[in-house]
Amino acid sequence: MTIANRTGRWATGRWWRAAALAPVAGLLLSGCQSVENSGPTQTLVRVVDASYNAPGVDVYVASTPIAVDIGAATITNYAYLPPENTTVYVYPSGTKAVGAQVSGEFEVGQQSSVFITDAGTGYTASILADQAVAAPQGYFSIRFLQQAVKTGAVDIYLVPSAGTLAGTKPVASDVKPQTVVNYVNVMAGSYTLVVAPAGQTTIAYTSAMTMFVGGQVRTALIMDAQLTMNPPVTVVVGDDLN
Repeated sequence: MTIANRTGRWATGRWWRAAALAPVAGLLLSGCQSVENSGPTQTLVRVVDASYNAPGVDVYVASTPIAVDIGAATITNYAYLPPENTTVYVYPSGTKAVGAQVSGEFEVGQQSSVFITDAGTGYTASILADQAVAAPQGYFSIRFLQQAVKTGAVDIYLVPSAGTLAGTKPVASDVKPQTVVNYVNVMAGSYTLVVAPAGQTTIAYTSAMTMFVGGQVRTALIMDAQLTMNPPVTVVVGDDLN
């Protein structure tokens, strides 16, 4: 489930293709499927591509490809992998020239995201620990990855179906670019996700009304829109659990 359509490739002409993951489809969990039954001997790893600088990339965990020819802003499905202490490699698509790499311990029952972001004029990779347990009963959990560099600091709202922006407190305030807002628990229900420049009433992004069910866990990636100026921000929501 996504709140926003995935913007796969930026103005450089790189366009995300759903078919890009076909070579590794057997490893992947479909986008809205629960990961609670992934098995006692597996680890789950996905890719969050939030780099404006990176070309289309292939991502390998050790020698296993988990994403092929992806670009920002993308959150892939999880891949089932054997748990191990290993290195993740990010290659420009179709090559084995290492553009970025990161080592980590991928443990049994753990869910992780390989997070690709900018570093100067290049790009880098880090590993995020994803929430692998359901949200408390009657609540959903959501995390925000704020990468809207041009937009700057933002306030993030979840406006309930019967509410208004003016009457809603932000779930996160003055969130600066390159910030990870850890998971927060919000009462289950229908919400509109709104992103606004910090302290302003001008809306940079607003989603369609979306139903969040108790127990769900989500990650929202916030980035500057590259192909349009209205809205100036794009948001992609990935399914962490349920």
